Amino acid sequence: MALNRLRNDFRFFFTGFFLLILSAILWSGVSGAQAAKEDLIVGVEDVSGFDAIKSGFATISTAIVANTVLEPLFYMDEKMELIPVLGLSATPSDDGKSWTVTLRKGVVFHDGTPFTSDAVTAHWSRILDPKNRFRDGYFISPIASVEKIDSHTVRFKLKHPWLAFKGAISWNRSYTALVPSPKAVAEDSQHNAPIGTGAFRFVEWKRSDYVIVEKNKDYWDTARTVADRIVFRIIPDHQTRYAALEAGELNFICTDRGNHIRQAQEDPAFQVFVAEDNGAETILLNNTQPPLDDVRVRKAILHAWDQARYISISYKDTIPTVEHTFGNRFKCVDLAYPEYDPEIAKALLNEYGKPVKIEYLHTNTSRGREAGQIIQQLFKTVGIETTLIPMDIGPIVKKVMQGNYQMASWRVASAPDQGPALFRSYHSKSKANFSNYTSPEMDELLESQRLETDPDRRHDLLCRVASKVNSDAVTMFRGGCKYHFITDRKVDKKPRIFQGVPLFSSVSMNE
Repeated sequence: MALNRLRNDFRFFFTGFFLLILSAILWSGVSGAQAAKEDLIVGVEDVSGFDAIKSGFATISTAIVANTVLEPLFYMDEKMELIPVLGLSATPSDDGKSWTVTLRKGVVFHDGTPFTSDAVTAHWSRILDPKNRFRDGYFISPIASVEKIDSHTVRFKLKHPWLAFKGAISWNRSYTALVPSPKAVAEDSQHNAPIGTGAFRFVEWKRSDYVIVEKNKDYWDTARTVADRIVFRIIPDHQTRYAALEAGELNFICTDRGNHIRQAQEDPAFQVFVAEDNGAETILLNNTQPPLDDVRVRKAILHAWDQARYISISYKDTIPTVEHTFGNRFKCVDLAYPEYDPEIAKALLNEYGKPVKIEYLHTNTSRGREAGQIIQQLFKTVGIETTLIPMDIGPIVKKVMQGNYQMASWRVASAPDQGPALFRSYHSKSKANFSNYTSPEMDELLESQRLETDPDRRHDLLCRVASKVNSDAVTMFRGGCKYHFITDRKVDKKPRIFQGVPLFSSVSMNE
């Protein structure tokens, strides 16, 4: 027993020592741009680029960085009310087929370009143009066009009244809402060197290493108290990020590791800020790949899955279980959610009558490997053989988009309104329907909720969509979206957080 304890102590010491050394190596890459004492140092998982067409969508880490430089017309609060940013007001027409947006005057892009209607119409016309194949195009397809009324007024013309419109123009997790400099876009520099109107100006991006932004001294909101400079260190591994925070090399991290969250909550040196939103951690099931093309197999998989157990083991109960993507404030009566029941799973597999072997693509991180092992163990108890395939996130995305997978870790991002996200995920004609799921009934439900102008009736339609997702066993849920940000005491107060994105323009610093 003493020998085992000694081995464990040595293993703990060696792991911690290795992580600190690795952290130091990562930080040494910021040569020539060393962090100053007064800088805010933020650990992020990845950064993938900042151009709407080239990037398509932003990971949470990329969105965190992007929102320091770029801004939307509005944010949206929990009551579904618009908060003015670059836009001051949004007024619908009597028939609901257009919205007139009044823009803020006196705003200038970081490259000196004035912020006017031209910038807004250029951005939206570009992402709406089918020739550009904007990856989130299906999300905003009810918008027909955007036209200039005068220098600081634009009109969004819709194909039909659309209750989700306010969410589309305020979704700061997406490049739909974030307005770039038209000059930077025209010069094809926006992807690598973003230019916006935000509280910070882009300085440098060294791929896989760091992004540096500095305070925009000409920012339109002079009341904001912000750091003079932020250095975003790119550290993909959660354990390494937390070790760097403990070592004093980071001031701020986003993490979903339950052990780190619980540890930080007990440590007076740290603060833990929490924001719960809609969306969900999921696993995609490719509905066209045998044996997953048989609904009995998909249902067996869902009944073999113990979401609550997984969240307890992997997240230490720091995120909620979910039966849909709408968040806890959204209530439905009957969701047909397939509860954990191994006996039902076995019966379905017996009815299927063939051996079931599944390949599961997951991220090559501690979180991804842990999820894979839990899935493998749970599936084994009902007779499903699971092969785990760890990969970097880029190759996983590529395989998913090509349809070359059976099961893959995925996520439905938080959004002001989940209706458009469901449409892009499950409509048979959507290019983002990566489950390759086809159902005329689902298409009709999704199209009906788009056209519905009565909020209560639309709520009922969205519940029916969620129930259909569960009854057809299209997606496997891994938990809800609850974001945890751990900071040291250099950060003075909790930042404003929208769709899981903290706004560093609202962060003040202790001396």
